[in-house]
Amino acid sequence: MGGIADYSGSLVLQMPISEAAHVALQLTPAGSSPPSVHIVSIPAPGEEAHRAPDFRCPTADLFPGGQPLEYAAAQAYFKANPASSWAAYVAGCLLVLARDGPDAPALAARLAASGVAVLVQSAVPEGKGVSSSAAVEVATMTALAGALGVGGALEGRQLAILCQRVENLVVGAPCGIMDQMACTLGRQHSLLALLCQPAEVRGAVSLPEHVAVWGVDSGIRHSVGGSDYASVRVGAFMGLRIASSCGMPSDASGPPPAHWGGYLVRIPPSSWAHHTAALMPKSISGADFLQRYTTHYDTVTTVDPAKEYAVLQPAAHPVFEHFRVSTFQQALQLPPGPPQMELLGELMFQSHASYSGCGLGSDGTDRLVELVRAEMAASRARGGPGGPLWGAKITGGGCGGTVCILGEAGPEGEAAVARVVEAYAKGRGVEAGVVKVFRGSSPGAAEVGALTVSL
Repeated sequence: MGGIADYSGSLVLQMPISEAAHVALQLTPAGSSPPSVHIVSIPAPGEEAHRAPDFRCPTADLFPGGQPLEYAAAQAYFKANPASSWAAYVAGCLLVLARDGPDAPALAARLAASGVAVLVQSAVPEGKGVSSSAAVEVATMTALAGALGVGGALEGRQLAILCQRVENLVVGAPCGIMDQMACTLGRQHSLLALLCQPAEVRGAVSLPEHVAVWGVDSGIRHSVGGSDYASVRVGAFMGLRIASSCGMPSDASGPPPAHWGGYLVRIPPSSWAHHTAALMPKSISGADFLQRYTTHYDTVTTVDPAKEYAVLQPAAHPVFEHFRVSTFQQALQLPPGPPQMELLGELMFQSHASYSGCGLGSDGTDRLVELVRAEMAASRARGGPGGPLWGAKITGGGCGGTVCILGEAGPEGEAAVARVVEAYAKGRGVEAGVVKVFRGSSPGAAEVGALTVSL
């Protein structure tokens, strides 16, 4: 719960999946030949490779003159070849640690003079909205910090923030912080409660024994680097700018500072509905926005003057999503039974509908949610309260990927999920076994740590 509201400061709840990414990394001192960076990526079992599996470059390309590349130059370097642009998620960790890590100048000097060999093997499938990029970043940063001997000086929260910088500044994807935090500090079978202002851990929330969650892949590839996700983020920050001046344009003194600490979620839903929503245009062109308001405050996206941006719904989403997530966390403490499950499920359905309102839905994910609703309707038609499935929502950045389903733990819940998968697969014209179902959980990287092997 929370998803795309993280960059607006929302409370989010996220549990690591059972699949994991592993990275082996070796530093070698420079010898007679110039050092190089060599990265090999092995796709998850059964996954089709969507990129070149091998990347190699001279270390000097990333550390010209012994200094790490500026972030803008690094982003351009990796985007120059689409087949190997994936390497930015891995090699970007070298640059971010050398620029912003503990004792960065010393780390930069060491890395500039070293060869780096990296093997990435990830079972976290790509394009399914389950944080595959964050998993690779966190695994790489953990291994790199261990190899450099600075793991002890890099606590989990800071490591996750550095990984977000890799994705924002080197890869160029405007993600929030929640995925990197969950991959780093998540606990097995627990929801990490995180207030994204910017990254305040509020503890681990255990799922009650009678509650289970599943993830069902829609088969539609998702990317937080896509234009829809970025446009929704821009729209949310446009809303923040407009609300910060009560709709008034910038004057000669320039734009006002962002109100509410820069976090839309600090506006109560009732205040939004009573006053703030009326200030918002349904949409606005980038050119008109820049002329009237000058800036949208966000440092990792830009406003395209030629583009039309939705504002009202992208700005409203985090305000109400933060309230939904807070209510969801409290509802987990209610006595077990149909009223609790119905409340949890309804909050998920509302979140899914809000994603779609932002333009981040898809036919596949909507169909999966409809099938869960159909299971509930069938149960009620038989005289039951509505279970064993109670809710569903799209995850991650939307526009495809995985749907999270909430239901009752046990064989009846498993059977109901199997019926949903069977019906969805039939509609797609594929075998049910082709549809990926995520079950279970695993600990985050901070708990697992780095293993050093001396040869």
